[in-house]
Amino acid sequence: MRTPTDPWIASRLGISQEELSAEALLGYQMQRFRETVRYAVGHSPFYAEHLAGIDADSIRTAGDIRRLGVTSEQDLAGNENRFLCIPPGSVERIFSVPTTGTHGKRKRIFFTRNDLAPSVEFYYHAFLTFIRPGDRLLVMMGSSSEGSVGDTIDRSLSSIGVITRVFGQVTDLETAWKAVLDFAPDVIVGIPYQVAALAAWSRSHGLPRGVRCVLLSADDVLDAIRERISRIWGAEVYSHYGLTETGLAGGVDCCAHQGYHLRACDLYAEILDPDDDGFGELAVTTFGREAMPLIRYRTGDIARISTQPCPCGGVLPRLETIRGRLSNSCVIFGQRLFLSRIEEIVFSDDAAVDLECAMGEDSLDLLVRTLPGEEIDEKALRDRLTDEILPVGTKTVITEETVCAFLPERSPKKRMRVRKGKENGVSQ
Repeated sequence: MRTPTDPWIASRLGISQEELSAEALLGYQMQRFRETVRYAVGHSPFYAEHLAGIDADSIRTAGDIRRLGVTSEQDLAGNENRFLCIPPGSVERIFSVPTTGTHGKRKRIFFTRNDLAPSVEFYYHAFLTFIRPGDRLLVMMGSSSEGSVGDTIDRSLSSIGVITRVFGQVTDLETAWKAVLDFAPDVIVGIPYQVAALAAWSRSHGLPRGVRCVLLSADDVLDAIRERISRIWGAEVYSHYGLTETGLAGGVDCCAHQGYHLRACDLYAEILDPDDDGFGELAVTTFGREAMPLIRYRTGDIARISTQPCPCGGVLPRLETIRGRLSNSCVIFGQRLFLSRIEEIVFSDDAAVDLECAMGEDSLDLLVRTLPGEEIDEKALRDRLTDEILPVGTKTVITEETVCAFLPERSPKKRMRVRKGKENGVSQ
């Protein structure tokens, strides 16, 4: 089935689905980009300085955009009011989230209700890939407060009779699993490692009734986690990419599972300094934002964009592959190692439900959490790490810890700790 985001985008462009093309979309995005630059320069002290001397009317191509300066969370954190384009009293929703790689420091993202409305519209169309009218949907992340993921999904799907219950982030597995059995959802939305832990838990606590699809978001969506959930529950597993900075919604994959179909009428995505394989840091520009537009904002995610047609029939560029976050990686002897590569190997063992990782001068320390009565195959794990990703001579220390709950204050995103060393070239 062709992604339902294509006809929606065609309607936004005022053309038929048959007329939709990457060229038509790019022309629309260039117009929105010029509008965004004019608005930001005219209303934001930061952009008035950052883009001083830029003629918005001269922005006609992707090459023109690449001549503009980039922005980052380092520009934003602690400097949010200079990004604002409206009086502070007109801000209606503030998200405060940790910055990547800087423990304890936070950034605040400001929105009006109008800024968040396009995410509701996008979720409706994107979720039609796997949602059916009248489905029961269990959201196992975030909260139900206004503007949250749960609230946004609920409002986007209520018109087709979808019954949404927001459980929130999984902490205690037994309580979460009881909620799954009691609600009997057709679709679950959740954090990858937590849903994978529930799948492992269900093997000895009763399989769910009728979970048809799972949508994973808010952390690395690993092949190993997709495979585990699909194998144990028999559910088709989809993935979502988004950031608080994008108003939560960014892109959702389709039935072909070969990349994220983007909210391209509201976002412009580009890859900064791509390597020979097309991988580089993803930057996004937000369109139509009243409170805090972001222009060429570095996400910290290393990704690749595909311009080839999707097997589902989609014709627009899509975010094809995300290798991981720069803040969750380190360089060892000239090679960048992403936490996601370690995770793929660890989570291929069904006993693993969580991990902590620290990279030292010549060592990798792994704390692998398992369910009661479960044990990882430590030799197989050590052999795969050595054979597939670690430099020769790296000492691997693996510790196991039994859990049936996750710390409620913990961020859903896992982080790699790096103990930097000059002699062996370990750095971030």
